[in-house]
Amino acid sequence: MARWAAAALLWACATATYAQAWTLQRLDDATASADAPPADTAGPLRPSRPDMLFERERGGVWWKLTSRMDFPADEAPKLLLYTPFLNQIEAWPPGADTPSRHGVYGAHADDRYSPRALVIDLPDGLRAGQTVWLRVIANGSIPMHVDIAPLAQVQREDLHYAYRRAFSLGATTVLLLLAAAFWLRLRERAHLYFAANLTCVLTYLLVLGGEARDIPLLEAAFGESLQPQRVLASLGGLFAILFQARYLDVDRHLPRIAIVLRVCAAAMAAIACGHALFDSRLLSYLGNLGLMVSSVILLLVAWAQAWRGQREARILSIAWLPLLGFCILRTLELMGAWNAPAWVGSGMDLGLATSGLLLTLGLADAMVEMRRDRDRASRLAMFDGLTGLSSRSAIEQRLAQEIAQAEGSAAPLSVAFIDLDRFKAINDQHGHALGDECLRIVAARARNRLHDRDALGRYGGDELLAVLPGATLAQAGATAQAICMAVRTHPLSAGEQTVSLSLSIGVAQFVPGESMATLLARADAALYISKANGRDRVSIAPPPVSLPTAHMDARA
Repeated sequence: MARWAAAALLWACATATYAQAWTLQRLDDATASADAPPADTAGPLRPSRPDMLFERERGGVWWKLTSRMDFPADEAPKLLLYTPFLNQIEAWPPGADTPSRHGVYGAHADDRYSPRALVIDLPDGLRAGQTVWLRVIANGSIPMHVDIAPLAQVQREDLHYAYRRAFSLGATTVLLLLAAAFWLRLRERAHLYFAANLTCVLTYLLVLGGEARDIPLLEAAFGESLQPQRVLASLGGLFAILFQARYLDVDRHLPRIAIVLRVCAAAMAAIACGHALFDSRLLSYLGNLGLMVSSVILLLVAWAQAWRGQREARILSIAWLPLLGFCILRTLELMGAWNAPAWVGSGMDLGLATSGLLLTLGLADAMVEMRRDRDRASRLAMFDGLTGLSSRSAIEQRLAQEIAQAEGSAAPLSVAFIDLDRFKAINDQHGHALGDECLRIVAARARNRLHDRDALGRYGGDELLAVLPGATLAQAGATAQAICMAVRTHPLSAGEQTVSLSLSIGVAQFVPGESMATLLARADAALYISKANGRDRVSIAPPPVSLPTAHMDARA
Protein backbone atom coordinates (compact mmCIF):
# COMPACT_ATOMS: atom_id res chain seq x y z
CA MET A 1 0.00 0.00 0.00
CA ALA A 2 2.87 2.39 0.83
CA ARG A 3 4.43 1.76 -2.60
CA TRP A 4 1.16 2.54 -4.37
CA ALA A 5 0.78 5.73 -2.34
CA ALA A 6 4.33 6.79 -3.23
CA ALA A 7 3.72 6.08 -6.92
CA ALA A 8 0.47 8.08 -6.83
CA LEU A 9 2.26 10.98 -5.14
CA LEU A 10 5.00 11.00 -7.77
CA TRP A 11 2.41 10.89 -10.54
CA ALA A 12 0.50 13.77 -8.94
CA CYS A 13 3.71 15.78 -8.66
CA ALA A 14 4.56 15.14 -12.32
CA THR A 15 1.06 16.15 -13.42
CA ALA A 16 1.24 19.28 -11.24
CA THR A 17 4.56 20.19 -12.85
CA TYR A 18 3.04 19.87 -16.32
CA ALA A 19 -0.02 21.88 -15.20
CA GLN A 20 2.27 24.71 -14.06
CA ALA A 21 4.25 24.68 -17.35
CA TRP A 22 1.46 24.75 -19.96
CA THR A 23 -2.15 23.91 -20.70
CA LEU A 24 -3.50 21.80 -23.53
CA GLN A 25 -6.96 22.24 -25.07
CA ARG A 26 -8.86 20.75 -28.00
CA LEU A 27 -10.86 22.99 -30.34
CA ASP A 28 -14.32 21.47 -30.83
CA ASP A 29 -15.12 23.35 -34.03
CA ALA A 30 -15.49 21.26 -37.15
CA THR A 31 -15.73 24.39 -39.31
CA ALA A 32 -12.32 25.77 -38.33
CA SER A 33 -10.12 26.53 -41.34
CA ALA A 34 -7.25 24.23 -42.13
CA ASP A 35 -5.23 26.95 -43.84
CA ALA A 36 -4.52 29.16 -40.84
CA PRO A 37 -4.52 28.73 -37.07
CA PRO A 38 -7.59 29.88 -35.19
CA ALA A 39 -7.47 33.05 -33.16
CA ASP A 40 -6.20 32.69 -29.61
CA THR A 41 -9.72 33.45 -28.42
CA ALA A 42 -11.32 30.74 -30.59
CA GLY A 43 -13.74 28.35 -28.93
CA PRO A 44 -15.27 26.13 -27.81
CA LEU A 45 -12.12 24.68 -26.24
CA ARG A 46 -12.16 21.43 -24.31
CA PRO A 47 -9.42 21.10 -21.67
CA SER A 48 -7.19 18.05 -21.74
CA ARG A 49 -4.41 16.62 -19.66
CA PRO A 50 -1.38 18.85 -20.29
CA ASP A 51 0.94 15.87 -20.80
CA MET A 52 -1.22 13.85 -23.21
CA LEU A 53 -2.60 14.58 -26.68
CA PHE A 54 -5.06 11.82 -27.58
CA GLU A 55 -6.98 12.39 -30.80
CA ARG A 56 -9.45 9.74 -31.93
CA GLU A 57 -11.13 11.64 -34.77
CA ARG A 58 -9.83 11.15 -38.28
CA GLY A 59 -8.98 14.26 -40.26
CA GLY A 60 -7.55 17.55 -39.04
CA VAL A 61 -8.38 18.71 -35.49
CA TRP A 62 -6.91 21.81 -33.85
CA TRP A 63 -5.22 21.63 -30.45
CA LYS A 64 -4.00 24.65 -28.48
CA LEU A 65 -0.96 24.56 -26.22
CA THR A 66 -0.56 27.65 -24.04
CA SER A 67 2.60 28.23 -22.06
CA ARG A 68 2.43 29.22 -18.41
CA MET A 69 6.14 29.87 -18.07
CA ASP A 70 9.05 31.10 -20.15
CA PHE A 71 11.14 28.73 -22.28
CA PRO A 72 14.12 30.90 -23.36
CA ALA A 73 15.26 30.83 -26.98
CA ASP A 74 18.93 30.38 -26.00
CA GLU A 75 18.13 26.85 -24.77
CA ALA A 76 16.67 25.95 -28.21
CA PRO A 77 13.46 24.51 -26.72
CA LYS A 78 11.61 21.80 -28.62
CA LEU A 79 8.00 20.73 -28.40
CA LEU A 80 7.89 16.90 -28.39
CA LEU A 81 5.01 14.59 -29.23
CA TYR A 82 6.01 11.04 -28.31
CA THR A 83 4.87 7.79 -30.05
CA PRO A 84 3.14 9.54 -32.97
CA PHE A 85 3.16 6.45 -35.22
CA LEU A 86 1.08 7.44 -38.29
CA ASN A 87 -0.24 10.71 -36.91
CA GLN A 88 0.71 13.84 -38.87
CA ILE A 89 1.13 17.25 -37.20
CA GLU A 90 1.02 20.79 -38.58
CA ALA A 91 2.53 23.16 -36.01
CA TRP A 92 2.16 26.96 -35.88
CA PRO A 93 4.62 28.38 -33.32
CA PRO A 94 4.14 32.01 -32.26
CA GLY A 95 4.82 34.43 -35.12
CA ALA A 96 5.00 31.70 -37.81
CA ASP A 97 3.54 32.57 -41.24
CA THR A 98 3.52 28.97 -42.43
CA PRO A 99 3.23 25.72 -40.49
CA SER A 100 5.96 23.19 -39.97
CA ARG A 101 4.82 19.71 -40.91
CA HIS A 102 5.88 16.61 -39.02
CA GLY A 103 5.45 12.86 -39.28
CA VAL A 104 7.40 9.68 -38.69
CA TYR A 105 6.68 8.39 -42.19
CA GLY A 106 6.40 10.13 -45.52
CA ALA A 107 7.74 13.40 -46.89
CA HIS A 108 7.65 15.18 -43.53
CA ALA A 109 9.83 12.70 -41.63
CA ASP A 110 12.70 14.44 -39.84
CA ASP A 111 15.82 12.30 -39.74
CA ARG A 112 17.63 14.74 -37.46
CA TYR A 113 15.93 13.08 -34.51
CA SER A 114 14.96 9.57 -33.51
CA PRO A 115 11.46 8.40 -34.49
CA ARG A 116 10.44 8.17 -30.82
CA ALA A 117 8.85 11.63 -31.07
CA LEU A 118 7.92 14.43 -33.43
CA VAL A 119 10.24 17.33 -32.62
CA ILE A 120 8.80 20.80 -33.29
CA ASP A 121 11.20 23.73 -33.31
CA LEU A 122 10.40 26.79 -31.22
CA PRO A 123 12.98 29.13 -32.78
CA ASP A 124 12.04 32.16 -30.69
CA GLY A 125 11.43 30.20 -27.52
CA LEU A 126 8.06 30.32 -25.80
CA ARG A 127 7.04 32.98 -23.33
CA ALA A 128 4.34 32.69 -20.72
CA GLY A 129 0.94 33.25 -22.31
CA GLN A 130 2.06 32.42 -25.86
CA THR A 131 0.26 29.74 -27.86
CA VAL A 132 1.34 26.94 -30.17
CA TRP A 133 -1.46 25.72 -32.43
CA LEU A 134 -1.28 22.09 -33.53
CA ARG A 135 -3.40 20.66 -36.31
CA VAL A 136 -3.52 16.90 -35.71
CA ILE A 137 -4.23 14.63 -38.68
CA ALA A 138 -4.89 11.44 -36.75
CA ASN A 139 -4.53 8.01 -38.30
CA GLY A 140 -5.40 5.73 -35.44
CA SER A 141 -6.05 6.14 -31.74
CA ILE A 142 -2.47 6.53 -30.56
CA PRO A 143 -1.93 8.65 -27.40
CA MET A 144 0.97 11.08 -27.75
CA HIS A 145 2.77 12.31 -24.65
CA VAL A 146 3.61 16.01 -24.74
CA ASP A 147 6.76 17.65 -23.44
CA ILE A 148 8.88 20.75 -23.94
CA ALA A 149 12.61 20.24 -23.50
CA PRO A 150 15.86 21.99 -24.49
CA LEU A 151 17.77 20.65 -27.48
CA ALA A 152 20.56 19.21 -25.33
CA GLN A 153 18.07 17.08 -23.41
CA VAL A 154 16.38 15.94 -26.64
CA GLN A 155 19.70 14.81 -28.09
CA ARG A 156 20.71 13.06 -24.88
CA GLU A 157 17.39 11.20 -24.69
CA ASP A 158 17.64 10.31 -28.39
CA LEU A 159 20.99 8.68 -27.69
CA HIS A 160 19.59 6.68 -24.77
CA TYR A 161 16.62 5.67 -26.91
CA ALA A 162 18.97 4.47 -29.66
CA TYR A 163 20.79 2.27 -27.12
CA ARG A 164 17.55 0.73 -25.86
CA ARG A 165 16.18 0.12 -29.33
CA ALA A 166 19.45 -1.37 -30.57
CA PHE A 167 19.34 -3.82 -27.67
CA SER A 168 15.67 -4.80 -28.04
CA LEU A 169 15.71 -5.03 -31.85
CA GLY A 170 19.08 -6.77 -31.95
CA ALA A 171 18.07 -9.26 -29.26
CA THR A 172 14.77 -9.99 -31.01
CA THR A 173 16.56 -10.51 -34.34
CA VAL A 174 19.06 -12.93 -32.80
CA LEU A 175 16.27 -14.83 -31.06
CA LEU A 176 14.33 -15.05 -34.33
CA LEU A 177 17.36 -16.54 -36.09
CA LEU A 178 17.85 -19.03 -33.24
CA ALA A 179 14.19 -20.06 -33.31
CA ALA A 180 14.35 -20.53 -37.09
CA ALA A 181 17.54 -22.60 -36.72
CA PHE A 182 15.88 -24.76 -34.04
CA TRP A 183 12.93 -25.39 -36.34
CA LEU A 184 15.11 -26.22 -39.34
CA ARG A 185 17.08 -28.64 -37.18
CA LEU A 186 14.27 -30.32 -35.25
CA ARG A 187 11.14 -29.66 -37.38
CA GLU A 188 9.17 -29.14 -34.18
CA ARG A 189 6.07 -27.00 -34.68
CA ALA A 190 6.58 -25.11 -31.42
CA HIS A 191 9.80 -23.65 -32.84
CA LEU A 192 8.03 -22.71 -36.08
CA TYR A 193 5.24 -20.92 -34.21
CA PHE A 194 7.81 -19.14 -32.04
CA ALA A 195 9.80 -18.02 -35.08
CA ALA A 196 6.61 -16.77 -36.75
CA ASN A 197 5.63 -14.89 -33.58
CA LEU A 198 9.07 -13.30 -33.32
CA THR A 199 8.85 -12.25 -36.97
CA CYS A 200 5.58 -10.45 -36.23
CA VAL A 201 7.01 -8.95 -33.03
CA LEU A 202 10.15 -7.68 -34.76
CA THR A 203 8.19 -6.17 -37.63
CA TYR A 204 5.70 -4.63 -35.19
CA LEU A 205 8.53 -3.07 -33.18
CA LEU A 206 10.11 -1.62 -36.31
CA VAL A 207 6.82 -0.22 -37.56
CA LEU A 208 5.48 1.17 -34.29
CA GLY A 209 8.85 2.58 -33.24
CA GLY A 210 9.42 4.26 -36.60
CA GLU A 211 12.62 2.45 -37.65
CA ALA A 212 10.68 0.99 -40.58
CA ARG A 213 10.95 4.38 -42.32
CA ASP A 214 14.54 3.44 -43.18
CA ILE A 215 13.41 0.16 -44.79
CA PRO A 216 11.61 1.01 -48.06
CA LEU A 217 9.60 -2.21 -48.22
CA LEU A 218 8.28 -1.84 -44.66
CA GLU A 219 7.59 1.87 -45.09
CA ALA A 220 5.59 1.19 -48.24
CA ALA A 221 3.60 -1.57 -46.53
CA PHE A 222 2.98 0.02 -43.13
CA GLY A 223 3.65 3.74 -43.47
CA GLU A 224 0.24 4.91 -44.68
CA SER A 225 -2.50 2.83 -43.06
CA LEU A 226 -3.20 1.09 -39.78
CA GLN A 227 -4.72 -1.96 -41.46
CA PRO A 228 -1.44 -3.79 -42.22
CA GLN A 229 -0.24 -3.12 -38.67
CA ARG A 230 -3.47 -4.50 -37.23
CA VAL A 231 -3.18 -7.61 -39.43
CA LEU A 232 0.38 -8.03 -38.16
CA ALA A 233 -0.66 -7.66 -34.52
CA SER A 234 -3.47 -10.21 -34.95
CA LEU A 235 -1.14 -12.71 -36.60
CA GLY A 236 1.37 -12.17 -33.79
CA GLY A 237 -1.37 -12.97 -31.28
CA LEU A 238 -2.37 -16.07 -33.26
CA PHE A 239 1.18 -17.44 -33.36
CA ALA A 240 1.69 -16.62 -29.67
CA ILE A 241 -1.36 -18.71 -28.76
CA LEU A 242 -0.28 -21.60 -31.00
CA PHE A 243 3.28 -21.54 -29.67
CA GLN A 244 2.36 -21.48 -26.00
CA ALA A 245 -0.33 -24.15 -26.35
CA ARG A 246 2.13 -26.40 -28.17
CA TYR A 247 5.02 -25.61 -25.83
CA LEU A 248 2.92 -26.46 -22.77
CA ASP A 249 1.38 -29.50 -24.50
CA VAL A 250 -2.08 -28.29 -23.50
CA ASP A 251 -3.82 -30.80 -25.81
CA ARG A 252 -2.52 -33.69 -23.70
CA HIS A 253 -2.61 -32.18 -20.21
CA LEU A 254 -5.73 -29.96 -20.35
CA PRO A 255 -7.92 -30.97 -23.33
CA ARG A 256 -10.83 -28.71 -22.36
CA ILE A 257 -8.61 -25.66 -22.10
CA ALA A 258 -7.12 -26.67 -25.44
CA ILE A 259 -10.56 -26.30 -27.02
CA VAL A 260 -10.89 -22.76 -25.60
CA LEU A 261 -7.45 -21.84 -26.94
CA ARG A 262 -8.31 -23.23 -30.38
CA VAL A 263 -11.37 -20.99 -30.38
CA CYS A 264 -9.19 -18.01 -29.43
CA ALA A 265 -6.70 -18.88 -32.17
CA ALA A 266 -9.49 -19.18 -34.74
CA ALA A 267 -10.88 -15.82 -33.58
CA MET A 268 -7.47 -14.15 -33.99
CA ALA A 269 -7.14 -15.64 -37.49
CA ALA A 270 -10.61 -14.35 -38.40
CA ILE A 271 -9.78 -10.89 -36.99
CA ALA A 272 -6.56 -10.80 -39.03
CA CYS A 273 -8.57 -11.57 -42.18
CA GLY A 274 -11.12 -8.94 -41.18
CA HIS A 275 -8.41 -6.30 -40.76
CA ALA A 276 -7.09 -7.15 -44.22
CA LEU A 277 -10.53 -6.38 -45.68
CA PHE A 278 -11.94 -3.63 -43.44
CA ASP A 279 -10.66 -0.62 -41.52
CA SER A 280 -12.65 -1.26 -38.36
CA ARG A 281 -11.97 -0.06 -34.82
CA LEU A 282 -14.37 -2.70 -33.52
CA LEU A 283 -12.18 -5.45 -34.92
CA SER A 284 -9.19 -3.81 -33.28
CA TYR A 285 -10.95 -3.77 -29.90
CA LEU A 286 -11.98 -7.41 -30.35
CA GLY A 287 -8.44 -8.38 -31.30
CA ASN A 288 -6.95 -6.65 -28.27
CA LEU A 289 -9.57 -8.20 -26.02
CA GLY A 290 -9.05 -11.70 -27.47
CA LEU A 291 -5.29 -11.42 -27.10
CA MET A 292 -5.57 -10.34 -23.46
CA VAL A 293 -8.06 -13.11 -22.62
CA SER A 294 -6.00 -15.85 -24.28
CA SER A 295 -2.78 -14.52 -22.69
CA VAL A 296 -4.33 -14.60 -19.21
CA ILE A 297 -5.66 -18.14 -19.84
CA LEU A 298 -2.25 -19.32 -20.99
CA LEU A 299 -0.55 -17.73 -18.02
CA LEU A 300 -2.95 -19.47 -15.64
CA VAL A 301 -2.32 -22.74 -17.47
CA ALA A 302 1.43 -22.19 -17.13
CA TRP A 303 1.08 -21.57 -13.41
CA ALA A 304 -1.05 -24.71 -13.01
CA GLN A 305 1.42 -26.84 -14.96
CA ALA A 306 4.38 -25.32 -13.12
CA TRP A 307 2.69 -26.26 -9.82
CA ARG A 308 2.53 -29.83 -11.12
CA GLY A 309 6.25 -29.78 -11.84
CA GLN A 310 6.31 -29.18 -15.60
CA ARG A 311 9.67 -27.59 -16.37
CA GLU A 312 8.55 -25.83 -19.55
CA ALA A 313 5.67 -24.21 -17.69
CA ARG A 314 8.02 -22.71 -15.10
CA ILE A 315 10.14 -21.13 -17.81
CA LEU A 316 7.08 -19.78 -19.61
CA SER A 317 5.62 -18.36 -16.38
CA ILE A 318 8.79 -16.41 -15.64
CA ALA A 319 9.20 -15.24 -19.23
CA TRP A 320 5.61 -14.28 -19.96
CA LEU A 321 4.45 -12.51 -16.80
CA PRO A 322 6.35 -9.18 -17.20
CA LEU A 323 5.55 -8.95 -20.90
CA LEU A 324 1.90 -9.75 -20.29
CA GLY A 325 1.69 -6.95 -17.74
CA PHE A 326 3.16 -4.40 -20.15
CA CYS A 327 1.01 -5.68 -23.03
CA ILE A 328 -2.16 -5.28 -20.97
CA LEU A 329 -1.16 -1.75 -19.96
CA ARG A 330 -0.33 -0.84 -23.54
CA THR A 331 -3.51 -2.41 -24.91
CA LEU A 332 -5.66 -0.57 -22.38
CA GLU A 333 -3.95 2.65 -23.44
CA LEU A 334 -4.57 2.00 -27.14
CA MET A 335 -8.21 1.19 -26.36
CA GLY A 336 -8.52 4.55 -24.58
CA ALA A 337 -9.18 2.97 -21.19
CA TRP A 338 -6.37 4.91 -19.50
CA ASN A 339 -3.43 7.20 -20.25
CA ALA A 340 -0.27 5.23 -19.60
CA PRO A 341 2.98 6.91 -18.53
CA ALA A 342 5.80 7.10 -21.07
CA TRP A 343 7.81 4.29 -19.46
CA VAL A 344 5.21 1.69 -20.55
CA GLY A 345 6.54 1.80 -24.12
CA SER A 346 10.13 1.30 -22.97
CA GLY A 347 8.99 -1.46 -20.66
CA MET A 348 7.33 -3.25 -23.55
CA ASP A 349 10.57 -3.18 -25.57
CA LEU A 350 12.54 -4.59 -22.66
CA GLY A 351 9.79 -7.09 -21.84
CA LEU A 352 9.69 -8.38 -25.42
CA ALA A 353 13.45 -8.85 -25.57
CA THR A 354 13.66 -10.45 -22.11
CA SER A 355 10.73 -12.79 -22.60
CA GLY A 356 12.03 -13.82 -26.01
CA LEU A 357 15.44 -14.55 -24.51
CA LEU A 358 14.00 -16.64 -21.67
CA LEU A 359 11.73 -18.56 -24.03
CA THR A 360 14.62 -19.22 -26.39
CA LEU A 361 16.64 -20.54 -23.47
CA GLY A 362 13.67 -22.73 -22.62
CA LEU A 363 13.50 -24.05 -26.18
CA ALA A 364 17.24 -24.64 -26.16
CA ASP A 365 16.88 -26.53 -22.89
CA ALA A 366 14.09 -28.61 -24.42
CA MET A 367 16.29 -29.31 -27.44
CA VAL A 368 19.16 -30.42 -25.18
CA GLU A 369 16.78 -32.69 -23.27
CA MET A 370 15.49 -34.09 -26.56
CA ARG A 371 19.05 -34.79 -27.65
CA ARG A 372 19.75 -36.53 -24.34
CA ASP A 373 16.70 -38.71 -24.85
CA ARG A 374 17.81 -39.50 -28.37
CA ASP A 375 21.34 -40.34 -27.24
CA ARG A 376 19.90 -42.48 -24.46
CA ALA A 377 17.73 -44.33 -26.96
CA SER A 378 20.71 -44.68 -29.28
CA ARG A 379 22.78 -46.16 -26.50
CA LEU A 380 20.01 -48.60 -25.66
CA ALA A 381 19.85 -49.58 -29.33
CA MET A 382 23.61 -50.14 -29.48
CA PHE A 383 23.92 -52.23 -26.30
CA ASP A 384 22.21 -55.31 -24.98
CA GLY A 385 20.56 -54.56 -21.67
CA LEU A 386 21.06 -58.04 -20.21
CA THR A 387 24.72 -58.78 -20.97
CA GLY A 388 26.10 -55.28 -21.53
CA LEU A 389 27.51 -56.43 -24.89
CA SER A 390 26.90 -54.76 -28.23
CA SER A 391 23.46 -55.28 -29.74
CA ARG A 392 22.97 -57.27 -32.94
CA SER A 393 22.79 -54.14 -35.11
CA ALA A 394 25.90 -52.70 -33.45
CA ILE A 395 28.01 -55.86 -33.83
CA GLU A 396 26.92 -56.20 -37.47
CA GLN A 397 27.90 -52.59 -38.05
CA ARG A 398 31.29 -53.23 -36.48
CA LEU A 399 31.77 -56.34 -38.62
CA ALA A 400 30.92 -54.39 -41.78
CA GLN A 401 33.59 -51.82 -40.87
CA GLU A 402 36.20 -54.50 -40.24
CA ILE A 403 35.36 -56.24 -43.54
CA ALA A 404 35.82 -52.97 -45.42
CA GLN A 405 39.19 -52.44 -43.70
CA ALA A 406 40.29 -56.01 -44.35
CA GLU A 407 39.40 -55.67 -48.04
CA GLY A 408 41.64 -52.62 -48.32
CA SER A 409 44.60 -53.86 -46.27
CA ALA A 410 44.49 -57.63 -46.87
CA ALA A 411 44.76 -58.11 -43.09
CA PRO A 412 43.19 -61.28 -41.67
CA LEU A 413 39.75 -61.17 -40.09
CA SER A 414 37.85 -63.94 -38.37
CA VAL A 415 34.50 -64.35 -36.64
CA ALA A 416 33.17 -66.82 -34.06
CA PHE A 417 29.57 -67.76 -33.36
CA ILE A 418 29.21 -68.81 -29.68
CA ASP A 419 26.17 -70.70 -28.42
CA LEU A 420 25.29 -72.05 -24.94
CA ASP A 421 24.65 -75.77 -24.98
CA ARG A 422 21.23 -76.96 -23.76
CA PHE A 423 20.21 -73.44 -22.78
CA LYS A 424 16.51 -74.22 -23.12
CA ALA A 425 16.85 -77.07 -20.61
CA ILE A 426 18.58 -74.72 -18.14
CA ASN A 427 15.70 -72.26 -18.40
CA ASP A 428 13.10 -75.01 -18.02
CA GLN A 429 14.82 -76.66 -15.05
CA HIS A 430 16.18 -73.68 -13.11
CA GLY A 431 14.09 -70.74 -14.32
CA HIS A 432 14.75 -67.76 -16.58
CA ALA A 433 16.46 -65.77 -13.84
CA LEU A 434 19.25 -68.36 -13.63
CA GLY A 435 19.30 -68.60 -17.42
CA ASP A 436 19.87 -64.85 -17.64
CA GLU A 437 22.66 -65.11 -15.09
CA CYS A 438 24.28 -67.83 -17.23
CA LEU A 439 24.22 -65.51 -20.23
CA ARG A 440 25.81 -62.69 -18.24
CA ILE A 441 28.59 -64.96 -16.92
CA VAL A 442 29.34 -66.47 -20.33
CA ALA A 443 29.47 -62.95 -21.83
CA ALA A 444 31.90 -61.78 -19.14
CA ARG A 445 34.19 -64.83 -19.45
CA ALA A 446 34.20 -64.63 -23.24
CA ARG A 447 34.99 -60.90 -23.13
CA ASN A 448 37.95 -61.60 -20.80
CA ARG A 449 39.52 -63.95 -23.38
CA LEU A 450 39.39 -61.39 -26.22
CA HIS A 451 41.92 -58.74 -27.19
CA ASP A 452 41.27 -55.02 -26.84
CA ARG A 453 40.52 -54.59 -30.56
CA ASP A 454 38.11 -57.54 -30.64
CA ALA A 455 34.35 -57.00 -30.37
CA LEU A 456 31.65 -59.15 -28.82
CA GLY A 457 27.91 -58.80 -29.22
CA ARG A 458 24.70 -60.63 -28.42
CA TYR A 459 23.42 -61.83 -31.75
CA GLY A 460 20.13 -63.24 -30.51
CA GLY A 461 18.79 -65.47 -27.73
CA ASP A 462 21.69 -67.42 -26.28
CA GLU A 463 24.02 -66.75 -29.22
CA LEU A 464 27.03 -64.41 -29.20
CA LEU A 465 29.12 -63.17 -32.10
CA ALA A 466 32.82 -62.37 -31.69
CA VAL A 467 34.58 -60.23 -34.32
CA LEU A 468 38.34 -60.86 -34.31
CA PRO A 469 40.21 -58.41 -36.55
CA GLY A 470 43.82 -59.34 -37.30
CA ALA A 471 43.22 -62.98 -36.30
CA THR A 472 43.96 -65.85 -38.68
CA LEU A 473 41.81 -68.97 -38.66
CA ALA A 474 44.28 -70.74 -36.34
CA GLN A 475 44.43 -67.79 -33.95
CA ALA A 476 40.66 -67.46 -33.92
CA GLY A 477 40.33 -71.20 -33.21
CA ALA A 478 42.75 -70.91 -30.26
CA THR A 479 40.75 -67.97 -28.84
CA ALA A 480 37.55 -69.97 -29.19
CA GLN A 481 39.10 -72.96 -27.40
CA ALA A 482 40.16 -70.65 -24.53
CA ILE A 483 36.61 -69.36 -24.22
CA CYS A 484 35.24 -72.91 -24.15
CA MET A 485 37.75 -73.87 -21.47
CA ALA A 486 36.95 -70.80 -19.30
CA VAL A 487 33.25 -71.70 -19.27
CA ARG A 488 33.61 -75.48 -18.95
CA THR A 489 36.04 -75.49 -16.01
CA HIS A 490 34.14 -73.04 -13.80
CA PRO A 491 30.56 -74.21 -13.14
CA LEU A 492 27.99 -71.59 -12.17
CA SER A 493 26.95 -71.55 -8.50
CA ALA A 494 23.58 -70.01 -7.61
CA GLY A 495 22.61 -70.59 -3.99
CA GLU A 496 22.67 -74.33 -3.42
CA GLN A 497 22.56 -75.09 -7.14
CA THR A 498 25.55 -75.72 -9.36
CA VAL A 499 25.07 -75.55 -13.10
CA SER A 500 27.68 -76.90 -15.49
CA LEU A 501 27.94 -74.91 -18.70
CA SER A 502 29.50 -75.66 -22.04
CA LEU A 503 29.70 -73.88 -25.38
CA SER A 504 29.55 -74.78 -29.05
CA ILE A 505 31.52 -72.43 -31.29
CA GLY A 506 31.85 -72.07 -35.05
CA VAL A 507 34.81 -70.11 -36.46
CA ALA A 508 35.30 -68.75 -39.98
CA GLN A 509 37.93 -66.51 -41.59
CA PHE A 510 37.00 -63.78 -44.03
CA VAL A 511 37.95 -64.38 -47.65
CA PRO A 512 38.49 -61.22 -49.78
CA GLY A 513 35.47 -60.55 -51.95
CA GLU A 514 33.17 -62.44 -49.59
CA SER A 515 30.01 -60.74 -48.34
CA MET A 516 29.22 -60.37 -44.67
CA ALA A 517 26.18 -62.62 -45.08
CA THR A 518 28.31 -65.40 -46.56
CA LEU A 519 30.94 -65.09 -43.85
CA LEU A 520 28.31 -65.34 -41.11
CA ALA A 521 26.62 -68.25 -42.86
CA ARG A 522 29.91 -70.19 -42.89
CA ALA A 523 30.50 -69.52 -39.18
CA ASP A 524 26.89 -70.50 -38.53
CA ALA A 525 27.37 -73.74 -40.41
CA ALA A 526 30.53 -74.51 -38.40
CA LEU A 527 28.54 -73.91 -35.21
CA TYR A 528 25.92 -76.34 -36.46
CA ILE A 529 28.68 -78.94 -36.93
CA SER A 530 29.83 -78.43 -33.31
CA LYS A 531 26.27 -79.04 -32.14
CA ALA A 532 25.88 -82.11 -34.32
CA ASN A 533 29.18 -83.61 -33.14
CA GLY A 534 28.29 -83.62 -29.43
CA ARG A 535 28.58 -79.94 -28.40
CA ASP A 536 31.25 -78.47 -26.10
CA ARG A 537 33.67 -78.01 -28.98
CA VAL A 538 35.01 -75.61 -31.62
CA SER A 539 34.54 -76.26 -35.34
CA ILE A 540 36.42 -74.47 -38.11
CA ALA A 541 34.64 -73.47 -41.29
CA PRO A 542 36.41 -74.38 -44.56
CA PRO A 543 36.59 -71.83 -47.41
CA PRO A 544 33.21 -70.86 -48.89
CA VAL A 545 33.52 -73.05 -52.02
CA SER A 546 33.56 -76.31 -50.05
CA LEU A 547 30.89 -75.73 -47.40
CA PRO A 548 27.21 -75.19 -48.21
CA THR A 549 25.25 -72.54 -46.34
CA ALA A 550 23.44 -73.90 -43.29
CA HIS A 551 21.26 -72.42 -40.61
CA MET A 552 20.59 -72.98 -36.94
CA ASP A 553 17.54 -75.16 -37.26
CA ALA A 554 18.44 -78.20 -35.22
CA ARG A 555 19.93 -76.69 -32.11
CA ALA A 556 18.82 -77.53 -28.60
